[in-house]
Amino acid sequence: MARLFWLTVMAAFVAALLAGASWAASLMAVGTLLGAPPPEMGTQASTFLWQGAPQLAGHPRVWRFAFGPTVIPGAPTVRIYVTPLGRVVATEPADLEARVKALHPY
Repeated sequence: MARLFWLTVMAAFVAALLAGASWAASLMAVGTLLGAPPPEMGTQASTFLWQGAPQLAGHPRVWRFAFGPTVIPGAPTVRIYVTPLGRVVATEPADLEARVKALHPY
């Protein structure tokens, strides 16, 4: 019985490490998209959409990073969807990268 408990605890620990690594990889992808230094993005909320993102084609499981209010012209709120392995799938607004580059002309 003790062995089963120990294996359960170790499996939970490994799952937590994998989830943390996935979140960190996704956050790095968001940072790359926003550039350095990133614009003032307001409050950040990150959520893993385990059942998939219904607004994306194929409903993939993704991390959703939501920001608001932002200083990006025409985008008071921003949502960035990133795969668990750190690839940006979609952004709201769709032209977020161009808006950020216009904000930082250098």
